[in-house]
Amino acid sequence: MKAEILKTPIIYGSGATIQTLYLSSRNWLSYIDFFEDEVKFLKKLLLKFFTEDLNDENTNNIQEINCAINTLDRKKNLVLNKIFCHQSHLKSTIEELMNLKEDYLTIQHELIQQDVMELQTTLDGIKIDIYKITERQIKQSRWEGNPTVKSTRAKN
Repeated sequence: MKAEILKTPIIYGSGATIQTLYLSSRNWLSYIDFFEDEVKFLKKLLLKFFTEDLNDENTNNIQEINCAINTLDRKKNLVLNKIFCHQSHLKSTIEELMNLKEDYLTIQHELIQQDVMELQTTLDGIKIDIYKITERQIKQSRWEGNPTVKSTRAKN
């Protein structure tokens, strides 16, 4: 589904191209709503599960991830503004209030599509970083929770 929303086939030379572009841009808005929910979830995950029992390395990593999420959120807002502007151009052209060329609208559409795809790529990278920290936390808690390890440490 994600790939379908992010990549819209464009039929060149068709009168329906502008309507297709408009519908595609509406799909981006749905995608961005879901995207925002994912970002909120990741922020809550960081706050709930990683603020306790942190070592210096994890604290730095979590701060970096939080900064990356905030930067991603700002980029998302810029892309959202581009989508709204693009939709306005498309709608005005469809309603014949403006006379923008299909080629211009198609190029604008493709550039915004790349921006939306970059948002997803960045979010995927953030998720990988969170998974790595989670994996380290789990391994560390298993190691510390192992009774054999505790008794060995107590003897030393």
